[in-house]
Amino acid sequence: MASKIDEPVISPGGYGQFLCLTICGYKKAGMSEEDYRHHMTQVSAPMTKDLMVKYGIVRWTQIHNQQKTRAMMSQLYDPQMAKLAEFDCFSQVIFKRLDDYKRFKQDPEYKRRLMGDHEKFADTKRSMMTIGWVEQFIDGGAIVDGLEDPAQSTAAHYQTTALITGSFLAGAMMSLSLVAVPVFLDTTPTAGLLYTQWARTYHYGHLGLPALSVATCLLYGLAAWRRRRVGSRRGWRSPLLVGALTVLMVPFTWVFMTPTNDRLFALEAQAQAGTLVAQTTLDQARELVTRWSMLHVARTLFPLAGAVLGGVTLLRK
Repeated sequence: MASKIDEPVISPGGYGQFLCLTICGYKKAGMSEEDYRHHMTQVSAPMTKDLMVKYGIVRWTQIHNQQKTRAMMSQLYDPQMAKLAEFDCFSQVIFKRLDDYKRFKQDPEYKRRLMGDHEKFADTKRSMMTIGWVEQFIDGGAIVDGLEDPAQSTAAHYQTTALITGSFLAGAMMSLSLVAVPVFLDTTPTAGLLYTQWARTYHYGHLGLPALSVATCLLYGLAAWRRRRVGSRRGWRSPLLVGALTVLMVPFTWVFMTPTNDRLFALEAQAQAGTLVAQTTLDQARELVTRWSMLHVARTLFPLAGAVLGGVTLLRK
C-alpha cells in the first residue's frame, strides 16, 4: 500500500502535485559529448520510453549541457547567479506516485535492458540524483496552477464530447414537439395522414436518438472512470450522475409512453390498410398526437437537465 506521501494531491481542475526525479549525470570517461547525447537519445531512450509509459510515468525529459550551451551562460551571469553546474545532462522523470517509479525499476525488462546499458554511457559513480515536488506556474505560454494530470485532461475531453452530444440530443428531441408536431397539427387534413406522419417521424427519430442517449451516457461513464482512476474522490460522481440522468429517457419511454405509442402505431397500421374506422375523427387524432407530444417534452427534460448539469459541472472543473 502506498504511503500518504505517495498519494497525489489532485485539484478539481485536473492539476495536481507530482514528484520529479532529477538525475544529474556525468558522461562516461573518454566519451565525447555528441556520442553521449546520441546514445541517450537514440539508443537508451527508445528502450526506456515504452516501459515508462507502462507504469504511468507522466513526463521524461533530458537536458544536455554541452560546451557550446554552457558558453551561453556568460550572457546570463549576475551577482547572485555566477556558478556553473558542470553536469553533462539532467534527466528528469515526473510521476504521480513513488510506487509508479519503483514498479518501473522492478520490471524484469528494466533489469535486462537498461541496467547494463547505463554503464555504456554514464559515469554512475559521479552522477547524482534527487527527488522533489513539481510546482508549475507557466505552461505553453499560459499561467497555470500546477502540472496538468493527463488522465484528468482525458476525462475532461470525454466530458466535453458528452456535453456536445447530450446538448444535440436534447435539442433534436425538443424540436419534434416544438416544431414538427405543431406543423403536422396545423396542416394535416385527415386523421389517417396525421397518424402516418407521426409514425414516420417516430421512425427516423428512433434510428438515432436512443443510441445517441446511450453514447452520451457511456462518454460520461468514461469521464467518471478516468477521474476515479487517478484518485479524484468526488470528481467522478458528477459525470456519472449526469450520464445516468441523460439515459433515463429510455426507461421513461418504456414505462410511460409505450401505451400511447402502441395506440398510435395501431391506428397508423389501420390507416395504411384502409381499415381506419370512420368514427376516428381528425380531432381525436390531434388529441392523441398532442398527448404523445407532451410526454415527449417530459422525456426530453432528462437529456436537457443532463446537458445543463454537465455544462455546470464542466465549468466548475
